[in-house]
Amino acid sequence: MATSISRRGFLRTAALAGGLLTSGALIAACGGGAEPTPTPAASGTPVTLEIGSKGDALEYDKTTLEVPAGSKVTLNLKNNASPGSGVLHNWVLVRPGTLDAVAADGIAAGEANGYLKPNDNRVIAHTKMAKEGETVSVTFDAPPPGTYDFVCTFPGHATLMRGKFIVK
Repeated sequence: MATSISRRGFLRTAALAGGLLTSGALIAACGGGAEPTPTPAASGTPVTLEIGSKGDALEYDKTTLEVPAGSKVTLNLKNNASPGSGVLHNWVLVRPGTLDAVAADGIAAGEANGYLKPNDNRVIAHTKMAKEGETVSVTFDAPPPGTYDFVCTFPGHATLMRGKFIVK
């Protein structure tokens, strides 16, 4: 059933509604009400990271890597060890607080498994083992914002080859 409204009633209702909308916009603009939600990076935004070993030293050339939340990360690991040195490296991103356990379990898993426990849910992403002069890559979705650890799980390397992976 339709209801009739006078022109004066319509204008009064419209003015009241407009005033409420304007007041709400002013409160929001002045910081009143709930905190604004930060705008996340577009889902799947591609990010490429480069990391390598420092020659024959058991060190990565970077100890901190940073990516935006929601990004699609491609990490390239270059093993810069001398030809014939037999030094292998990988790059393993792990959940916070699990680095040492993942490395220990990787050693127990052995060479046949790339020094990674198969189907380890503490591992977010990893490369395969890189031989001297070789570059290996992995592509993965950035985990939720926070600070994560990365490590080389080749036996004896985890104590020195580690770093922080920061998702903002």
